[in-house]
Amino acid sequence: MRCLLLPTSTLLLASLAGSANGLAPTLALRRLPRSPLPIMRAEQHQEAEELEDQELAEAALAAAAQLRSEEGLAAVRADAAEAVVALKAGLEAGAFSPPSATHKNTLYKALKKPKGSMALIGEGSPQSAITLGGYDLNDPKYLSQQFRTAGATAICVRIGGEHELTPTAVKETAAEQDTAKGEFPGPLPIIARTNFIDGVQLAKVAADGAQSAMISLHLNGPEATKALMEAAESYGLEPVLRVANAEEVASALELGAKVLCFGDCSLPQAGELLADVPKDVRTICDVRVRDVRGAWKARDLGFNGLIVSDAVLEVRSCPESLPTPSGRLLRAASLVSVRILLLRVFRPLLSSSGMRPRPRTTGGRR
Repeated sequence: MRCLLLPTSTLLLASLAGSANGLAPTLALRRLPRSPLPIMRAEQHQEAEELEDQELAEAALAAAAQLRSEEGLAAVRADAAEAVVALKAGLEAGAFSPPSATHKNTLYKALKKPKGSMALIGEGSPQSAITLGGYDLNDPKYLSQQFRTAGATAICVRIGGEHELTPTAVKETAAEQDTAKGEFPGPLPIIARTNFIDGVQLAKVAADGAQSAMISLHLNGPEATKALMEAAESYGLEPVLRVANAEEVASALELGAKVLCFGDCSLPQAGELLADVPKDVRTICDVRVRDVRGAWKARDLGFNGLIVSDAVLEVRSCPESLPTPSGRLLRAASLVSVRILLLRVFRPLLSSSGMRPRPRTTGGRR
Protein backbone atom coordinates (compact mmCIF):
# COMPACT_ATOMS: atom_id res chain seq x y z
CA MET A 1 0.00 0.00 0.00
CA ARG A 2 1.39 3.39 -0.96
CA CYS A 3 0.87 6.60 0.97
CA LEU A 4 0.63 9.86 -0.92
CA LEU A 5 1.15 13.15 0.84
CA LEU A 6 -1.08 15.88 -0.60
CA PRO A 7 -1.37 19.52 0.34
CA THR A 8 -4.17 20.40 2.78
CA SER A 9 -5.79 22.69 0.20
CA THR A 10 -6.18 19.77 -2.24
CA LEU A 11 -7.91 17.61 0.34
CA LEU A 12 -10.22 20.45 1.38
CA LEU A 13 -11.32 21.23 -2.20
CA ALA A 14 -12.06 17.59 -2.91
CA SER A 15 -14.14 17.31 0.25
CA LEU A 16 -16.14 20.44 -0.56
CA ALA A 17 -16.80 19.26 -4.12
CA GLY A 18 -18.30 16.00 -2.84
CA SER A 19 -20.47 17.79 -0.25
CA ALA A 20 -21.89 20.18 -2.88
CA ASN A 21 -23.20 17.20 -4.88
CA GLY A 22 -24.89 15.69 -1.86
CA LEU A 23 -22.31 12.98 -1.61
CA ALA A 24 -20.20 11.98 1.30
CA PRO A 25 -16.84 13.61 1.18
CA THR A 26 -14.68 11.28 -0.84
CA LEU A 27 -11.42 11.63 -2.62
CA ALA A 28 -10.58 9.83 -5.85
CA LEU A 29 -6.89 9.62 -6.56
CA ARG A 30 -5.35 8.79 -9.87
CA ARG A 31 -1.75 7.73 -10.21
CA LEU A 32 0.11 10.32 -12.20
CA PRO A 33 2.77 9.21 -14.66
CA ARG A 34 6.28 9.47 -13.31
CA SER A 35 8.50 12.04 -14.90
CA PRO A 36 11.75 10.45 -15.99
CA LEU A 37 14.80 11.54 -14.00
CA PRO A 38 17.62 13.12 -16.00
CA ILE A 39 20.27 10.47 -16.57
CA MET A 40 23.72 11.21 -17.93
CA ARG A 41 24.86 8.86 -20.63
CA ALA A 42 28.22 7.12 -20.33
CA GLU A 43 29.56 9.37 -23.08
CA GLN A 44 28.54 12.46 -21.11
CA HIS A 45 30.25 11.14 -17.97
CA GLN A 46 33.43 10.50 -19.91
CA GLU A 47 33.33 13.90 -21.60
CA ALA A 48 32.82 15.64 -18.24
CA GLU A 49 35.67 13.67 -16.68
CA GLU A 50 38.01 14.47 -19.57
CA LEU A 51 37.10 18.16 -19.34
CA GLU A 52 37.81 18.14 -15.61
CA ASP A 53 41.15 16.41 -16.16
CA GLN A 54 42.05 19.01 -18.78
CA GLU A 55 41.21 21.84 -16.41
CA LEU A 56 43.36 20.32 -13.66
CA ALA A 57 46.26 19.82 -16.08
CA GLU A 58 46.06 23.39 -17.35
CA ALA A 59 45.93 24.75 -13.81
CA ALA A 60 48.95 22.64 -12.79
CA LEU A 61 50.97 23.79 -15.77
CA ALA A 62 50.08 27.46 -15.20
CA ALA A 63 51.07 27.26 -11.53
CA ALA A 64 54.32 25.47 -12.42
CA ALA A 65 55.21 28.05 -15.07
CA GLN A 66 54.80 30.86 -12.56
CA LEU A 67 56.67 29.07 -9.78
CA ARG A 68 59.56 27.94 -11.97
CA SER A 69 60.00 31.27 -13.78
CA GLU A 70 62.99 33.50 -12.99
CA GLU A 71 60.79 35.85 -10.99
CA GLY A 72 59.17 32.98 -9.13
CA LEU A 73 62.50 31.36 -8.28
CA ALA A 74 63.94 34.69 -7.14
CA ALA A 75 61.02 35.18 -4.75
CA VAL A 76 61.33 31.63 -3.42
CA ARG A 77 65.07 31.97 -2.85
CA ALA A 78 64.60 35.31 -1.09
CA ASP A 79 62.05 33.84 1.33
CA ALA A 80 64.25 30.79 1.93
CA ALA A 81 67.32 32.96 2.56
CA GLU A 82 65.38 34.96 5.15
CA ALA A 83 64.36 31.74 6.89
CA VAL A 84 67.99 30.54 6.87
CA VAL A 85 69.18 33.71 8.59
CA ALA A 86 66.59 33.27 11.35
CA LEU A 87 67.45 29.59 11.82
CA LYS A 88 71.18 30.25 12.04
CA ALA A 89 70.50 32.85 14.71
CA GLY A 90 68.40 30.32 16.59
CA LEU A 91 71.10 27.69 16.27
CA GLU A 92 73.72 30.04 17.71
CA ALA A 93 71.36 30.91 20.55
CA GLY A 94 70.86 27.23 21.35
CA ALA A 95 67.21 27.10 20.29
CA PHE A 96 67.77 23.65 18.80
CA SER A 97 70.55 21.12 18.41
CA PRO A 98 71.23 19.32 15.11
CA PRO A 99 71.01 15.55 15.62
CA SER A 100 73.62 13.16 14.31
CA ALA A 101 72.10 9.92 13.12
CA THR A 102 71.79 7.50 10.23
CA HIS A 103 68.42 7.13 8.58
CA LYS A 104 66.85 3.68 8.32
CA ASN A 105 65.10 4.09 4.96
CA THR A 106 61.80 4.21 6.83
CA LEU A 107 59.93 6.03 4.07
CA TYR A 108 61.50 3.96 1.31
CA LYS A 109 60.36 0.74 2.99
CA ALA A 110 56.91 2.11 3.80
CA LEU A 111 56.26 3.01 0.15
CA LYS A 112 56.66 -0.58 -0.95
CA LYS A 113 53.12 -1.87 -1.45
CA PRO A 114 51.59 -4.94 -3.11
CA LYS A 115 51.14 -4.79 -6.86
CA GLY A 116 47.99 -2.92 -7.81
CA SER A 117 47.93 -0.73 -4.69
CA MET A 118 49.35 2.63 -3.74
CA ALA A 119 50.37 4.34 -0.51
CA LEU A 120 48.57 7.47 0.67
CA ILE A 121 50.56 10.34 2.17
CA GLY A 122 48.42 12.77 4.15
CA GLU A 123 49.24 16.47 4.05
CA GLY A 124 47.57 19.32 5.87
CA SER A 125 46.36 22.40 4.03
CA PRO A 126 44.97 25.59 5.61
CA GLN A 127 41.17 25.39 5.70
CA SER A 128 38.50 27.89 6.71
CA ALA A 129 35.97 25.28 7.86
CA ILE A 130 35.81 22.74 10.68
CA THR A 131 34.39 19.23 10.85
CA LEU A 132 30.96 18.45 12.27
CA GLY A 133 32.55 17.52 15.58
CA GLY A 134 34.17 20.92 15.87
CA TYR A 135 37.73 19.73 15.23
CA ASP A 136 40.20 22.21 13.84
CA LEU A 137 41.40 21.14 10.40
CA ASN A 138 44.43 23.40 10.84
CA ASP A 139 45.56 21.54 13.96
CA PRO A 140 48.64 19.42 13.11
CA LYS A 141 48.01 17.08 16.06
CA TYR A 142 44.45 16.33 14.97
CA LEU A 143 45.46 15.67 11.36
CA SER A 144 48.40 13.55 12.51
CA GLN A 145 46.12 11.26 14.50
CA GLN A 146 43.49 11.13 11.76
CA PHE A 147 45.97 10.23 9.02
CA ARG A 148 47.59 7.49 11.12
CA THR A 149 44.40 5.77 12.26
CA ALA A 150 42.95 5.97 8.74
CA GLY A 151 45.84 3.93 7.35
CA ALA A 152 48.03 6.56 5.67
CA THR A 153 51.61 5.48 4.98
CA ALA A 154 53.32 8.78 5.81
CA ILE A 155 52.62 12.42 6.63
CA CYS A 156 53.91 15.39 4.66
CA VAL A 157 54.24 18.64 6.61
CA ARG A 158 54.68 22.00 4.88
CA ILE A 159 56.90 24.65 6.43
CA GLY A 160 56.61 28.36 5.71
CA GLY A 161 54.51 30.21 3.16
CA GLU A 162 50.76 30.20 2.68
CA HIS A 163 50.51 26.41 2.99
CA GLU A 164 51.96 26.23 6.52
CA LEU A 165 49.53 25.15 9.24
CA THR A 166 51.59 26.39 12.20
CA PRO A 167 55.26 27.37 12.65
CA THR A 168 55.72 24.29 14.87
CA ALA A 169 53.77 21.84 12.70
CA VAL A 170 56.65 19.36 12.33
CA LYS A 171 57.33 19.24 16.06
CA GLU A 172 53.62 18.91 16.90
CA THR A 173 53.15 16.14 14.35
CA ALA A 174 56.20 14.25 15.62
CA ALA A 175 55.03 14.54 19.22
CA GLU A 176 51.61 13.14 18.30
CA GLN A 177 53.13 10.28 16.32
CA ASP A 178 55.34 9.37 19.29
CA THR A 179 52.20 8.61 21.29
CA ALA A 180 51.61 5.62 19.00
CA LYS A 181 54.90 3.87 19.79
CA GLY A 182 54.30 0.24 20.64
CA GLU A 183 50.79 0.35 19.16
CA PHE A 184 49.21 -0.57 15.86
CA PRO A 185 49.30 1.34 13.68
CA GLY A 186 52.60 2.72 14.89
CA PRO A 187 54.19 6.12 14.21
CA LEU A 188 54.28 7.24 10.57
CA PRO A 189 57.36 8.72 8.89
CA ILE A 190 57.19 12.50 8.53
CA ILE A 191 58.29 14.26 5.34
CA ALA A 192 59.32 17.88 5.94
CA ARG A 193 58.48 20.04 2.92
CA THR A 194 59.87 23.51 2.37
CA ASN A 195 62.27 25.32 0.04
CA PHE A 196 65.50 23.80 1.35
CA ILE A 197 68.59 25.73 0.27
CA ASP A 198 70.82 25.37 3.34
CA GLY A 199 71.80 22.61 5.72
CA VAL A 200 70.55 24.52 8.74
CA GLN A 201 66.98 24.04 7.51
CA LEU A 202 67.56 20.30 7.40
CA ALA A 203 69.08 20.37 10.88
CA LYS A 204 65.99 22.13 12.23
CA VAL A 205 63.43 19.71 10.80
CA ALA A 206 65.53 16.75 11.96
CA ALA A 207 65.65 18.24 15.45
CA ASP A 208 61.86 18.67 15.33
CA GLY A 209 61.36 14.98 14.57
CA ALA A 210 61.07 14.60 10.78
CA GLN A 211 62.40 11.46 9.08
CA SER A 212 62.55 12.75 5.50
CA ALA A 213 63.07 16.03 3.66
CA MET A 214 61.74 16.99 0.22
CA ILE A 215 64.44 18.81 -1.76
CA SER A 216 63.76 20.62 -5.04
CA LEU A 217 66.27 19.77 -7.75
CA HIS A 218 65.14 22.68 -9.90
CA LEU A 219 65.59 25.18 -7.08
CA ASN A 220 69.12 24.12 -6.18
CA GLY A 221 70.65 22.48 -9.24
CA PRO A 222 72.51 19.14 -9.22
CA GLU A 223 75.62 20.25 -7.32
CA ALA A 224 73.85 22.03 -4.48
CA THR A 225 71.25 19.26 -4.34
CA LYS A 226 73.99 16.69 -3.79
CA ALA A 227 75.37 18.73 -0.89
CA LEU A 228 71.89 18.99 0.63
CA MET A 229 71.35 15.24 0.26
CA GLU A 230 74.59 14.57 2.13
CA ALA A 231 73.63 17.05 4.85
CA ALA A 232 70.20 15.47 5.18
CA GLU A 233 71.66 11.99 5.58
CA SER A 234 74.11 13.24 8.21
CA TYR A 235 71.11 14.36 10.29
CA GLY A 236 69.29 11.05 9.82
CA LEU A 237 66.91 12.31 7.11
CA GLU A 238 65.92 10.43 3.96
CA PRO A 239 66.23 12.83 1.01
CA VAL A 240 63.23 12.95 -1.34
CA LEU A 241 64.08 14.72 -4.60
CA ARG A 242 61.31 16.67 -6.28
CA VAL A 243 61.41 16.55 -10.09
CA ALA A 244 59.23 17.76 -12.94
CA ASN A 245 60.81 16.76 -16.25
CA ALA A 246 63.02 14.14 -17.89
CA GLU A 247 66.22 16.13 -17.36
CA GLU A 248 65.61 16.44 -13.65
CA VAL A 249 64.70 12.75 -13.37
CA ALA A 250 68.00 11.80 -15.03
CA SER A 251 69.96 14.13 -12.73
CA ALA A 252 68.21 12.77 -9.64
CA LEU A 253 69.03 9.19 -10.62
CA GLU A 254 72.66 10.13 -11.22
CA LEU A 255 72.76 11.58 -7.70
CA GLY A 256 71.61 8.23 -6.35
CA ALA A 257 68.13 9.29 -5.25
CA LYS A 258 66.00 6.42 -3.96
CA VAL A 259 62.75 8.35 -3.58
CA LEU A 260 61.45 10.78 -6.23
CA CYS A 261 58.49 13.13 -5.91
CA PHE A 262 56.85 14.25 -9.16
CA GLY A 263 55.27 17.70 -9.10
CA ASP A 264 55.03 21.01 -10.98
CA CYS A 265 53.58 19.11 -13.94
CA SER A 266 50.33 17.51 -15.05
CA LEU A 267 49.36 13.94 -14.20
CA PRO A 268 49.83 12.68 -17.79
CA GLN A 269 53.29 14.26 -17.90
CA ALA A 270 54.22 12.69 -14.57
CA GLY A 271 53.06 9.32 -15.85
CA GLU A 272 55.26 9.57 -18.94
CA LEU A 273 58.30 10.30 -16.75
CA LEU A 274 57.84 7.04 -14.84
CA ALA A 275 58.97 5.01 -17.84
CA ASP A 276 62.62 5.97 -17.20
CA VAL A 277 62.58 5.29 -13.46
CA PRO A 278 64.05 1.97 -12.24
CA LYS A 279 61.68 -0.24 -10.27
CA ASP A 280 63.86 -0.09 -7.16
CA VAL A 281 63.31 3.69 -6.95
CA ARG A 282 60.16 4.72 -5.06
CA THR A 283 57.94 7.32 -6.70
CA ILE A 284 55.50 9.79 -5.14
CA CYS A 285 52.87 11.70 -7.10
CA ASP A 286 52.35 15.27 -5.92
CA VAL A 287 49.97 16.29 -8.70
CA ARG A 288 46.61 17.53 -7.49
CA VAL A 289 43.69 15.13 -7.90
CA ARG A 290 40.15 16.30 -7.26
CA ASP A 291 38.66 13.01 -6.06
CA VAL A 292 39.09 9.25 -6.03
CA ARG A 293 38.99 9.00 -9.82
CA GLY A 294 42.20 11.02 -10.04
CA ALA A 295 43.76 8.81 -7.39
CA TRP A 296 42.80 5.76 -9.46
CA LYS A 297 44.66 7.23 -12.42
CA ALA A 298 47.79 7.89 -10.35
CA ARG A 299 47.68 4.33 -9.02
CA ASP A 300 47.21 2.77 -12.45
CA LEU A 301 50.15 4.76 -13.82
CA GLY A 302 52.36 2.92 -11.34
CA PHE A 303 53.16 5.48 -8.62
CA ASN A 304 54.14 4.05 -5.26
CA GLY A 305 52.52 6.88 -3.31
CA LEU A 306 50.17 9.83 -3.66
CA ILE A 307 50.10 12.99 -1.55
CA VAL A 308 46.46 13.72 -0.64
CA SER A 309 45.65 17.10 0.83
CA ASP A 310 42.90 19.30 -0.55
CA ALA A 311 41.18 16.28 -2.11
CA VAL A 312 40.46 15.06 1.43
CA LEU A 313 40.13 18.35 3.30
CA GLU A 314 38.26 20.71 0.97
CA VAL A 315 35.02 18.71 0.97
CA ARG A 316 34.63 19.81 4.56
CA SER A 317 33.88 23.37 3.39
CA CYS A 318 31.13 22.63 0.85
CA PRO A 319 28.14 24.99 0.87
CA GLU A 320 24.88 23.93 2.52
CA SER A 321 23.18 23.03 -0.73
CA LEU A 322 24.72 21.94 -4.00
CA PRO A 323 22.57 21.34 -7.10
CA THR A 324 24.34 18.31 -8.53
CA PRO A 325 24.35 14.72 -7.24
CA SER A 326 28.13 14.86 -6.84
CA GLY A 327 27.71 18.11 -4.93
CA ARG A 328 25.24 16.49 -2.54
CA LEU A 329 27.70 13.65 -2.06
CA LEU A 330 30.44 16.11 -1.18
CA ARG A 331 28.10 17.87 1.23
CA ALA A 332 27.42 14.56 2.95
CA ALA A 333 31.16 13.89 3.10
CA SER A 334 31.67 17.27 4.77
CA LEU A 335 29.85 15.93 7.82
CA VAL A 336 32.42 13.26 8.56
CA SER A 337 35.92 13.34 9.97
CA VAL A 338 39.13 13.30 7.95
CA ARG A 339 39.77 9.76 9.19
CA ILE A 340 36.42 8.41 8.00
CA LEU A 341 36.74 10.01 4.56
CA LEU A 342 40.28 8.75 4.06
CA LEU A 343 39.50 5.30 5.46
CA ARG A 344 36.11 4.69 3.80
CA VAL A 345 36.49 6.56 0.51
CA PHE A 346 40.11 6.85 -0.58
CA ARG A 347 42.02 3.99 1.03
CA PRO A 348 39.85 0.97 0.08
CA LEU A 349 39.71 2.05 -3.55
CA LEU A 350 43.50 2.27 -3.73
CA SER A 351 44.17 -1.21 -2.39
CA SER A 352 44.70 -4.28 -4.49
CA SER A 353 41.51 -5.79 -3.05
CA GLY A 354 39.39 -2.70 -3.65
CA MET A 355 37.37 -1.64 -6.65
CA ARG A 356 39.47 -1.03 -9.71
CA PRO A 357 38.13 0.84 -12.71
CA ARG A 358 39.54 -0.03 -16.08
CA PRO A 359 42.63 2.15 -16.53
CA ARG A 360 42.38 4.72 -19.30
CA THR A 361 45.75 6.39 -18.74
CA THR A 362 48.85 5.70 -20.79
CA GLY A 363 52.51 5.54 -19.93
CA GLY A 364 53.82 4.83 -16.46
CA ARG A 365 55.28 1.67 -14.98
CA ARG A 366 53.59 -1.75 -15.02
